Amino acid sequence: MLATDLDGTLIGSANEFPLYNDFREKVQVLRHNYGTIWVACTGRSLSSFNEFFSPMRMMGIMPDFVIVNHAYIYSVGNFGCLPHLLWNLRIRYLIWASQLYVRDAIDEWHEMITGVSLGVSTIRRKSDRLCLRFDSEESATVAANLLMEKVKPYRHLKVFRYLMEVDVRSVPFTKGLAVSELAHHLDVSSSEILAIGNGHNDISMMDKNVAQLVGCPANSEDEVIETVHKAGGHIAKKRSLGGVLEILDAYADGTVCCDFPQEWVPPAKGHNPSIVRSGKKKKQKFNTIRVLLFLGVAYVVLVVFANFRMIPYVSGIIMKPYKLFLALLEKIMTLLW
Repeated sequence: MLATDLDGTLIGSANEFPLYNDFREKVQVLRHNYGTIWVACTGRSLSSFNEFFSPMRMMGIMPDFVIVNHAYIYSVGNFGCLPHLLWNLRIRYLIWASQLYVRDAIDEWHEMITGVSLGVSTIRRKSDRLCLRFDSEESATVAANLLMEKVKPYRHLKVFRYLMEVDVRSVPFTKGLAVSELAHHLDVSSSEILAIGNGHNDISMMDKNVAQLVGCPANSEDEVIETVHKAGGHIAKKRSLGGVLEILDAYADGTVCCDFPQEWVPPAKGHNPSIVRSGKKKKQKFNTIRVLLFLGVAYVVLVVFANFRMIPYVSGIIMKPYKLFLALLEKIMTLLW
């Protein structure tokens, strides 16, 4: 089985149309020589997938199965994509059950870590997320290793460490569950599955219990590259579809290379991107809105005073933008009527 991500993997930001023929031919060879089943995995809805995938479809490229919304399996045939209702019902139940157990587990882990470590503070704590900051990298490492053992039963939870922060979060990690379910129904073992992806939501497909053959294009997230390296998979030097073709060739030729790219930086040596980015954006947005509201209110107050001649010498200057606005509004209303 060949399991591939869609956005950023099969279809990237660059014009990869010239590579479509090569990819179609390689998939045909895999199907003919090995009976390979290709499943495209995406977080998009089915309708969004159909629209986004249309350039490949027009070139005669179609998977055998599609996993949409990170989890739900559809067969691809002459009449379009048909859902596997019973399979998807089981997947929905497994996701629901796992999420239910996670709520209690997050509380338990939080109490455990804060109880044994004095130098720890809670950054975020939700039903599906726990982010902690420690007073040293050594403490963070110990906590991360402990939590990695704790999250193993939970398919869609992963532990990340960034310097002195440990982040346990649910990043749609259900693709691996869906691929595993599909492989079970098709009687395909994990040793016969090649999973290729570039984002956090693809890491679950690269679990050894799901796929023992893995690869990622050059435009992958640092955590994905680290996962492929640890699994002994191929880290491509090319981006997106070019990287997918390189991975297929590497496994066919026995030239798999799991060396890190020169510019790669271990995630544990950097800051938590989700905390830093979201914090900055929210702060900047709040400050901008606050400044605009303050300026608007201040100008309205000045116009009121100037209208009653309570501000000598500069009343005319203050009223000029207001009069221009009224004149513009009058012209617009005249045109409309």
